Amino acid sequence: MLRRLSTAAVAAAIAGGALLAVAPAQSASAGTITCDVNALREQAYQLRSQGDYDQANALDAQAQACEDADSNMGGSWG
Repeated sequence: MLRRLSTAAVAAAIAGGALLAVAPAQSASAGTITCDVNALREQAYQLRSQGDYDQANALDAQAQACEDADSNMGGSWG
């Protein structure tokens, strides 16, 4: 049980670190946020081929969020 828990903790830490490395640092004053959807999808594909489905799904969700944000961008407010 202890070994299984520590393995899960290590896997979660690796997944979290990889997601932080993929996502650009953002500050509250940043006006523009950019993400490369194709690069995220490519990384997800590579991870899925290696059997890391959880992290691949997280990258797919991040890419989908970027696409959703682009499609929900309205025109001018005025």
